[in-house]
Amino acid sequence: MKGIVKWYNARKGYGFITPDDKTDDVFVHATALKTCGLKKLYTGSEVSFETDEDDKGKRAKSLKILKEVKLEEKKPDAKKEVKKEKKDTKEKEQSKPEEKSKEKAKEKPKEKPKPKPKSKPKAKKTKGSGKK
Repeated sequence: MKGIVKWYNARKGYGFITPDDKTDDVFVHATALKTCGLKKLYTGSEVSFETDEDDKGKRAKSLKILKEVKLEEKKPDAKKEVKKEKKDTKEKEQSKPEEKSKEKAKEKPKEKPKPKPKSKPKAKKTKGSGKK
């Protein structure tokens, strides 16, 4: 049977394959990859496989990759752009120390809270002290 990897998450250790005959998706576990000598499955890759039926449904076995599709990693580039923007704003803030000092001068100084007065300890009554 042939199909396309719908998704596979290596951290979770499983994923699903959509068969070419458009039947229900087939579960694929990391152990099936290991037994076939595979390390990874990429979403969109074309694979051939056999299925086993268990109490939960169909499971893929004997996997072979026919056409491997590796996704382009655009996420790290986006992170770099965000870091550059943050760096630029930090540099702009550091280049204007005069404005910061003006802002601090405008702020009112905070008053420290006054300590609470200590209360006098109450005298303890003893057996011998007291009126009869």
